[in-house]
Amino acid sequence: MLKEMGLPLEPWDYPEERKRIVGEALERWDERVLEEAVWAYLVRHRKRPDRAVPEAVGRFVRWLALRGRRWPKLEAGDLRAFLLEAKDRGFPGGPKGPLAWPTVERARRALRHLWPFLDWAGHPLPPQVEYPPQMAPVFHEPSPLSEGEWQALWRRAEEYAPAHWRPLLKVLLVLLGEVGLTLKEAAALWKDDLQGKRLLVRGERLREVPLTPLAQEVLEGWLPLREYLAGHQPLPYPHLLLNPSPRKGRGRPLGLEGAKWLMKEFTLFAGYEPREGRRTDLAHRLRWRAIRGYLKAGHPREKVAYWTGMRTLMLRGWEG
Repeated sequence: MLKEMGLPLEPWDYPEERKRIVGEALERWDERVLEEAVWAYLVRHRKRPDRAVPEAVGRFVRWLALRGRRWPKLEAGDLRAFLLEAKDRGFPGGPKGPLAWPTVERARRALRHLWPFLDWAGHPLPPQVEYPPQMAPVFHEPSPLSEGEWQALWRRAEEYAPAHWRPLLKVLLVLLGEVGLTLKEAAALWKDDLQGKRLLVRGERLREVPLTPLAQEVLEGWLPLREYLAGHQPLPYPHLLLNPSPRKGRGRPLGLEGAKWLMKEFTLFAGYEPREGRRTDLAHRLRWRAIRGYLKAGHPREKVAYWTGMRTLMLRGWEG
């Protein structure tokens, strides 16, 4: 591919060289080199390479090293044992457990790339190593906010104190509950990402998302205030969400931590109570409200998954 584009080749493009590099890395369980190698494989063989794959491979390699395994003498159940231990204790070198089943399931799916990667590198996985089936119990069905809950939250947003947070709070609510972004994606938006009736979402899952009439109205209404806030900084920031606080940080990017704080404060102010047995994260339920809205409007699941940055919407027990 690089040769066709007129770009210089890398060591990964020479079969014997990549076999040597990967072989040496396997002998010493070199996480960094193996993460780089699996990423090189992905960018050459996948239209949308997933950054979660090198991370999962690195964590599994660290686990193997800690268990005293030597390549290629792996045991049949090593992958399963790694994932079950991660569920209880967390990944080696990562946050402590217990971890949520969906987190473990994402790692399991990422590790399926080990087989084609190591074949490509000239070091096939030993035949006894098993790829475990899904170990998680059936996930709780998604729980989008009901329209009654949405209307109640919207009314509370119009009453939120201090009042200078209200316009920004409404922007967050529509970005999650109408557009289907995550808090991280919303906090990372720039003003220029707002392109009329569409929104450009950058990051690992680059995409264009259509705006509902409510989302378009709220975002357009926010822009004059955003310009006013941007003027409080010597060099205006390009971010869409700026801090409206009258304190020193006025006009600075809200950021992910600021978005989390605002949602937490609003949750308490609104008296939001999750339904019994449902996930408590309001941002999660807002996002699923947007997904339900797209589906009810008749859009195909594949397109809705693309718009909302989901890998799939083929979830059991839920029809939207």
